Amino acid sequence: MLFFNHSYCMLIRQIHMNTRSFAGIYARKLRGPSRFVWTLDTLRIIVRGLFQFHRCGPSRVSLDAIAPHLRALVCDRVKSIVCDSHSNPDFSEHYFERICARWIRLPSLRAVLLKLQECDSYASLVGSTEATYDSLRADGFMPQLAYEAFDAEISRIQHSHSGCRLHLLPAIPRSCAEPSWGSCFLCGEGLIDKIDLNWLPKCECLGDEGTSDEVLVCSSCVEDMADD
Repeated sequence: MLFFNHSYCMLIRQIHMNTRSFAGIYARKLRGPSRFVWTLDTLRIIVRGLFQFHRCGPSRVSLDAIAPHLRALVCDRVKSIVCDSHSNPDFSEHYFERICARWIRLPSLRAVLLKLQECDSYASLVGSTEATYDSLRADGFMPQLAYEAFDAEISRIQHSHSGCRLHLLPAIPRSCAEPSWGSCFLCGEGLIDKIDLNWLPKCECLGDEGTSDEVLVCSSCVEDMADD
């Protein structure tokens, strides 16, 4: 029995070592609490979603309603980062799905909501007081990573042409009672009819190079784009 327990522990340790090699900073710890590690890449998704769905546009979506959508996007980003770091993406994706629930640390819904609330507080201070993102960072109210995420997103907006959709996040999916092929990238409507499966570049500024950055758009949004 003692030999079995020792062998089992050694097996678990070896699996964890292999997983750490595979998942890098997103691997769970062997013991103790294991929090999700926010990086500039994943935090920019939070900041971009905050402005796209909550602080800008004709309708303000509540942070609670945004959080599940952004969590899914962050999880997809973590998966792509981990799998793209290995020489065999197909094997990596299969391996990721097998070990994800037990060995890879993804953000909880609460963690995403807390990040949204934190970032919204920074944006609110800048919008309603004389504070700037630079002053919030200098005064110690804003962590360096959050500052870099806001700075990167603001710079992206300033250097994009008017109406550019290249860096938009997918729209929050709308509830759909019928089976669908996904949801429209621009409005979130469920795509239940093949006539709605329109593959288009995210933005016309991509030109002929946009074939690798195409998204599914419903027929109504295609007509709206043509009218614009």
